[in-house]
Amino acid sequence: MTWRNKRDHISNYTCKWRRSKLGKTNPNYYYFSRLLKKETNDYLIANKEYLLANKPEIYYSMKGQKLPKKYQQKQGISITPVNAFVPPQSKLSKDELEDQLNKEAEERKLKAEKENKLRKENKKKEMIKLRNQNAYAREQSYIYWVNPFTPINHNKLGSSQSWKIEKKYKYYD
Repeated sequence: MTWRNKRDHISNYTCKWRRSKLGKTNPNYYYFSRLLKKETNDYLIANKEYLLANKPEIYYSMKGQKLPKKYQQKQGISITPVNAFVPPQSKLSKDELEDQLNKEAEERKLKAEKENKLRKENKKKEMIKLRNQNAYAREQSYIYWVNPFTPINHNKLGSSQSWKIEKKYKYYD
């Protein structure tokens, strides 16, 4: 039995005719995370000087640590006076300002009209869809599988409808 002598990690240690998986490697999350951790540590050891000199954020994020204050860049806050920004409307004369406001109002009206048209078209399409769905639901009762071996007029002809007629008296009790 040569397969019992070959006990390396790739071969199956069980019998070839059985379906058990005893001895086979079954890689899972922990196996792969261990390999990834090993690779990242090797990379960080090899390139530590370069990463700390050029990209310390990447180095510390790969290690899973917070970036030290030594490498953090301080953001300079520029303080500007409140009235430093002058809106363009205040630079215009009264006539130009009125013209600009009228143009903006017309643009808003046109935009609102376009939106209304689109809304109405969408509403029409939705109504058509709803009407078709209702018609389908209404006609669904007429569509079903039938037995091809039974007669069409079963229990609908005159001689079979004797149950509808009420008899004056009973023959049998």
